[in-house]
Amino acid sequence: MKFTAEYRVDTHDTDINGFASATSVMQYIQEAANLQHEAYGPKLELLRASGKAFILSRCAVDIFLPLKAQDMIKADTWLSEAKGYGYFRNSILRLGEETVARMSAFWGAIDIPTRKPIKAEEIKLGFDTDSEILTTNAPVRFRIPKELSMTFLGEYKVVYRDCDENLHMNNTQYPGVFCDFLPDMHNRRVTGFSISYQNEAKLGSSFTVYGTEDNGIHYFRTILEGGNIGAEARMTLN
Repeated sequence: MKFTAEYRVDTHDTDINGFASATSVMQYIQEAANLQHEAYGPKLELLRASGKAFILSRCAVDIFLPLKAQDMIKADTWLSEAKGYGYFRNSILRLGEETVARMSAFWGAIDIPTRKPIKAEEIKLGFDTDSEILTTNAPVRFRIPKELSMTFLGEYKVVYRDCDENLHMNNTQYPGVFCDFLPDMHNRRVTGFSISYQNEAKLGSSFTVYGTEDNGIHYFRTILEGGNIGAEARMTLN
């Protein structure tokens, strides 16, 4: 079952170039999924009250066109798969008849107290899956080439503005954080990114960011305080 949400691009979601940031684009897309749950269930707050939550494992996003403040957009979203321990969600963001962005994402569900994964069959969805599978230019699965040398870019402190009710940095914040560590975003726009979320960055913690660039692709890796990888990403710009 496909679900559509409509938005007006918020002025406060635009960046130094006057375009909706990569983080904002991702938020518009994911809010459509939240609204599908709100309309048909299970509502996310009720799921949380029962000790369960959805978590994003991997995503791939293509951004074809820039969005400006007051643009009227629509987001179409649907689950193409809900089995085993995973949910595969597809989304398209449209401005009129033009595709602005698209996203493929692999989600899981966890038992909050134990942090253990939950099988999809244990959460009853109020809507059906749709067989259509979206293909993105950005890969859902990727590896940072081992031969590339990663350079220390800096350290990031996870603060209030980054976090959601899970008390860790919300998955939509990562594209913006990675852009913070690029030399100069003036007159530049993110055209695609892939992120692998491996371990959560908790409120009040810090992580180090490493990066490199190869043939126009920027790679990032975060290392948490305990030494584990937090997230890995690949990003393209124009």
